[in-house]
Amino acid sequence: MDRNTNIPGAELFNLNAYNALIETAASAAKTGDEDAIDDVAFIKKATDSWHGYVSTVDMTETRIKVARFRCEGEEYREVVAEADRARRNAHEAAIANAAIVNRIARAYGISEKIFRGDLNDRYQVADFCLAVTVALFDEARTAKH
Repeated sequence: MDRNTNIPGAELFNLNAYNALIETAASAAKTGDEDAIDDVAFIKKATDSWHGYVSTVDMTETRIKVARFRCEGEEYREVVAEADRARRNAHEAAIANAAIVNRIARAYGISEKIFRGDLNDRYQVADFCLAVTVALFDEARTAKH
């Protein structure tokens, strides 16, 4: 069973287009195409940022929950503010990278978008990041290497 279809935002991540982009860019990179080599590196960086957003949300939520019991007043507010900054920065990177990867895919002739949502909808981008993480985890778990 594909868990990716059971999570919010699963429809926002186009795994087939993502895999086609990786395959196409990697093939071009193998020929020594410097731009393709850079594109493959960027796709990796973008994917890491999407996973990083999910990880940041998890860590910051845990940090806030723990701080609720361990800190008071100004110290608690500082923990929450720091967590919000970390999450916002990770989210901004995820949004920018989704837009860039869609442009890279188009440049390689991939007609379907990797991120199929609205870049101005922060909830869609957050759900996309989770969908990417779950889909790639599931794909790796079931891959025959």
